[in-house]
Order: sequence, then C-alpha cells, then structure tokens
Amino acid sequence: MSAPVSRFTACALTEWTGRYARITGDRSVFHLQQVADRWWPVVLWETAEGRATCAAVDCPAARELAKAVSHAKCAAGGSGGGAFVINEFGQVLVPASDGRGRCYLAGRLDQLFLFENPFSPKEPVNLAANGCLRNGDVWPLPYVGVPYNLHRAGKVYFFKQDKDGGRTLHPPRQDAELIQAIRKVRPRGPVRFIVNPAGLVLTRRPSDGGAHAEESWQPVFVGSISTHLWFEQE
Repeated sequence: MSAPVSRFTACALTEWTGRYARITGDRSVFHLQQVADRWWPVVLWETAEGRATCAAVDCPAARELAKAVSHAKCAAGGSGGGAFVINEFGQVLVPASDGRGRCYLAGRLDQLFLFENPFSPKEPVNLAANGCLRNGDVWPLPYVGVPYNLHRAGKVYFFKQDKDGGRTLHPPRQDAELIQAIRKVRPRGPVRFIVNPAGLVLTRRPSDGGAHAEESWQPVFVGSISTHLWFEQE
C-alpha cells in the first residue's frame, strides 16, 4: 500500500463555534496518547479479538498535528493529551478537557495519514480506503468520524449543541442518493451515521435484528458524501 501524502497546516489557536459533535465514549474519535514517551495520535479499534490501539505511522504530518493538538489541550487547561476530532474537511477540532463545552481549531490536515495495524503489521490502517466495499458491507476498520443524522421523515441534519440546548442544521440541499443508500441498510426510523475524515459514510446496523445498545451493532459501509450536496465548510 502506498502511503498517502499527508500535510498538516497549523493555525493560530482559535475558539471553534462551528459544527462540532462526537458520539459519547472514546471509540469514534482520535486520541493523543503517550506513545514511546511522546504525545502521539492514535485510534481505538474494537474487534472480535478485543480493543486495539493503533498509533499513527510516523510522518511529518502526524508529528505536526500532535504538536498542535497538544498545544491546544494545554492552552485549554489540560495536560496535553486527550480526544480530538478530524472532520470531513480535514479541520482538526480539539475540545477542552474541562467539560465546559469549549472547542478549538488547531489546524487542517490534507489527506489522513496511516495507522499501525497490530493484527497485521504489514498492512497499515488506511481510513480512506473503501476498496471493493459496497453499500451494506461490514466496515472492517476503526469506526471514527463526526456524527450526523437522518430524520425518520428522510432528511439529513446535524444537531449542534449550544448554551440554549441546541438546534438542527440542514445542508443547502438534500442528497437523495445518500439518503437512499442509508435507507438500504437502515430501512426505517431515525438513523445516526458518521462521516469520517475521508468523507466515507458509515453507520451501525443490528447484526441479529435485536434491540441491543447501538454501540454493540455492526458497523457497515454506506457510501460517500457528495461535496456539492453536503454542508459547507466552515
């Protein structure tokens, strides 16, 4: 596998007031953890064999991103590590660790770097690789991305929390093909799905048709966003 050409551009630390959300828990976000005595980007991968921690493959973009995220965490009163989000536009969003809801823009990443694969060291994890996946196929990689929603009435939206509780945002135009693709794997009701940094759309589906907690459902591949029908970059 050829490595993607990743480039990270840091920015002056800026409080972020745009779209930001994450699924509760630590599995759908990126993390900055201590790896070999340095803060380093990792993703957590839930598998049938247990949870794996996948460290970013060393490259200039990973090093620069780690530095910027750690700086943002410290500026917000943290220790330097913790969770962060990379949205579908490559914007690196760093929530403060104090629980007061503040979030910061640390920079922009063009092309997500690879992550080490503890199960198959010669095959690094590429979250942008959909390969031969088709709608409804099991998603075999870490389930990481920004959560969006499909209303039971068939409209895509984003719920943005704020001091007044929150509000619902819609894209300029609804993507009929994306909605149809989601409905092929989740035929009815409201659906939460994620969009990963490569613009791939994933959701979870009950593997046995049961009503267990969504976090235990099977991750499946839906498709990709169409940028001209999607939310605008903020």
